[in-house]
Amino acid sequence: MSRSTLAAAALLFGGLLGLPTASMGQGSPVVVRVPVTGVIEMGLAPFIERSIREAEETGAAAIILDVDTPGGRVDAAERIADAISDSEVPIYAFVNRRAFSAGAMISLATQRIYMRPGSVIGAVTPVDGSGTKASEKIVSAMRSEMRALAEAHEVDPAIAEAMVDESLAIPDIVESGKLLTLTTEEAVLYDFARQTADFTSLLGELELAGAEVQTMRVNWAERLVRFFSHPVVAPFLLSLGFLGLIV
Repeated sequence: MSRSTLAAAALLFGGLLGLPTASMGQGSPVVVRVPVTGVIEMGLAPFIERSIREAEETGAAAIILDVDTPGGRVDAAERIADAISDSEVPIYAFVNRRAFSAGAMISLATQRIYMRPGSVIGAVTPVDGSGTKASEKIVSAMRSEMRALAEAHEVDPAIAEAMVDESLAIPDIVESGKLLTLTTEEAVLYDFARQTADFTSLLGELELAGAEVQTMRVNWAERLVRFFSHPVVAPFLLSLGFLGLIV
């Protein structure tokens, strides 16, 4: 067998075994796009954790959370925010229409927030299952968490807190008694976020134009957890349990 044949065989078996070959590591940078859509519930947390883990393992250049959510559970948002903070890969939020409540908290946990025109972010006041504002103890805790995230990413902490507590006032931004929610233009004006036209434009702003974009998908187990932990489905199943219809 010739030397060239042996070399070709070595490259072939190296590729089959997942070992490095001469062509690996020379392609375009990889950007992992993670959809954060619908209600934020406990099933979303493991999906985002897995997405971050896989991005770290593959050496991705960045993770972009594509956010369009009305909000959801505080505990799920806290778990996701912790995963974002611990990530070895830089993570950015792309607010693609709306980031209310838990969505705003998750976005604020990233290195930087980008918003497309016509989007909104804010309204982070925690409420119970009936929609009633949570106790002052819980509101205070959420206010502190938002402030800490803002300070960590050099965003005005007063704006972050005013999204949680309507009793706070910021001159020329929001008066007492009104919960703060910002449009794209307002968020840019107050240095809370940056504006970008679309996802492709965002890649250019991150100096990742031409990157290979890999979009993560929820697997069957995560989809199942998302369904059963949905705030509409979970109470219904619980009520069936009380009626003795499930065991």
